Formats: sequence, structure tokens, C-alpha cells
Amino acid sequence: MMLPAAKYLQEQGKGPVFIACHPKYSGVLDLVAYATWAPEPVGEVIDVQIWPKRYHEYRASGLSWMDFVYADPRIACAERTIVLNNLPDRRPSGLPERYNLLAPHGISQGFHYPLDVCLFMAKEKLGEFILLHEPADCFYTVPHWSAPSIVDLALAVRHADQFMCINSSPAILAAALRRGRPTYFLPQQGQWAQDNCEKWPGRIDYEINHWPIL
Repeated sequence: MMLPAAKYLQEQGKGPVFIACHPKYSGVLDLVAYATWAPEPVGEVIDVQIWPKRYHEYRASGLSWMDFVYADPRIACAERTIVLNNLPDRRPSGLPERYNLLAPHGISQGFHYPLDVCLFMAKEKLGEFILLHEPADCFYTVPHWSAPSIVDLALAVRHADQFMCINSSPAILAAALRRGRPTYFLPQQGQWAQDNCEKWPGRIDYEINHWPIL
């Protein structure tokens, strides 16, 4: 969610703008033209890493992740809408022409949705769907797909007829690529609601009291 800040800094003539992150996530920078990946911080550094040094400060603040991070005066005026301006004009690899997509996995989830519940809710809301999963064996007897790249993941989110996700990276992509189109969102609940990404047009929050009894 640092892309809006990077775009803002580039537009303010602060470029070139680099984003330092783990190589696993560097592919997200292929989706934009206003920032470049760096293996480590360079130049003037805006440190938005919360874990572990600022975690307790963040929790005590009661602020959302975006409000907490964007309180830095150097990026406080940034428009927070995520713009992916370098996405190729093609279909995602390995998916049919029409499909609904469920993205139930993520990391750093304080509130966990059981996968069986996610599958049930997806069937209820999406009808037939494809399960998005990590590149590993899938042991569930539903159609499934793993993105060969972050670019293909973004394309899959954009082209899905209907989409359901938890509060994870596919939700961030949906905020940029599915504005105004229906996306069912399984939010973090209770004390973890602080971690939810900002709502975007078309997002339909599926609250906990809608859970089935399995």
C-alpha cells in the first residue's frame, strides 16, 4: 500500500522513487511506471515498516494501517487511491474466458477465516468459482489456480466476473482494478479490524454474522 506514496513523490519531482522490499514481492513494481524495486533502502528513506519496531505504537494508536503510515508529513498529502499504470493488456495465463475467483489465503492475519467457511461462502455468493492458492499442491476438490507471477495475479483479479477475498494482497489489487465492480470482502474482525485496507467503490463486506454453521 506504499504505491500511492511513491506516485505522489514522483509527481512532486522527488524521483526516481525506489521501494525496498523482499524479492518475493518485487514483482508488484512491474505493475507501475512511477517506482522501481530496490533490494535495500537508498537515498532519503521513508520507513513504513511497522513490524517489529513500531508494532506496539501502531496498535496503541487505534489508527488504520494507512492512517498510521501516511501520518508521515512527507507523504501525508498523497492521494491514497492505488494506480497500476503498467498492467499489460492481456488475459491471465491458465484461466478460462469467464470465471469467478476466491482468494482466501494471506499472511499476518490476526483473525483467521477457516478455509471450509470461505469455500461455503464463495459457493453461496459466487456460484461456481476457482480457488486461488499458493504455488503448492492443493488438496481441495474444487477448481484451483496458482498465479505464475504477480502480473498474472493482478490480471486474474481484474478479469474475474466476481471476486471474493480476505484482507490480503489480492484485496489491495482489487482496490485498484475492480473499483465499481462487485467484490466480496471478508474483513478482519474485532481487535484486528484496525488492519483492514481502506474501502473502495464496489466492495461488499461480508460480516461475521453471515457465517454458516458447518
